[in-house]
Amino acid sequence: MAQVPLRDGETMNVIRVGRGKPVLLLHGFGSRGAHWLHNVLPYSRQFEFFLPDLRGFGRSHHANLEGLDVFETYANDVQDLLNHFQLDDVILGGVSTGAYTCLTYNQIHGFERIGKYLNIEHGANSTHCPGKINGIFGAQQEDLFRTFSELLAIAKNAGDQTGYWQLPKETRIQFRDTVAQIYRIAMYRGLSQRIIDLAARYAEPLLTRYMMPVEKWQTYLNVMQAFMNGRDTRDALANIQVPTTLMMGRQSRYFSLEAQHEIAHHIPHAKVVIFDRAGHAPMVDQPIQFQREFGRFLRE
Repeated sequence: MAQVPLRDGETMNVIRVGRGKPVLLLHGFGSRGAHWLHNVLPYSRQFEFFLPDLRGFGRSHHANLEGLDVFETYANDVQDLLNHFQLDDVILGGVSTGAYTCLTYNQIHGFERIGKYLNIEHGANSTHCPGKINGIFGAQQEDLFRTFSELLAIAKNAGDQTGYWQLPKETRIQFRDTVAQIYRIAMYRGLSQRIIDLAARYAEPLLTRYMMPVEKWQTYLNVMQAFMNGRDTRDALANIQVPTTLMMGRQSRYFSLEAQHEIAHHIPHAKVVIFDRAGHAPMVDQPIQFQREFGRFLRE
């Protein structure tokens, strides 16, 4: 593990494993870099993987997001990581929040240091375009964004000094259940959805201790606010000239296939891989097929 210094004085935790061509992989909301380990270890003799915990998550939970443009900050953090390790011709990939970070990185910094790109389950913008339902959460966006707004108002009233376990019980449960809903609708299989519900209800202390730290619980709301604000990255998509693979779940309730195919429209050379029995998390819903396609992407 390494602690990468960032331009604003914060640090970012990064797992570094393997030897060979550099690969940088970015995780999704509420996750951490270590969640890629079972995917990358089979290829650790051919590639060197860099698996950061984005600000607010994992061992980078401490890093500030308050008052910042979240995805611009994430994109700058990626640039700082590349500078710190002196990386070029990097294979870059991201899922969900991580993919949106990659698209923002391209918009701000360009892909001059990127040799190949993998976009897993994210469209060009988190908000709907006028007259379309092409943003995050699809038809459920309005309801979820309304819940996010309620939680943001509660957090503002609670203040920065109120700890997660000091929140009124009904507020804490609303926050917990909202995060669980974000996870639940990411899954296609009913069993995975039930496991998430049970874990949120009965294993909250363990989850917040080992999986999703809550010392700065407000930082999750900072990311939710960023999704509500949106960031349209379509203007820079045509600048992506490197080999690109777009992985999509046909059953996704985050982004429709049509919404994700908009990226392919702007990057006509992109390869599209569709997982027929997967939702927003193909590595969970169809792990064997995902691993096969992930390995193919790395080797091609």
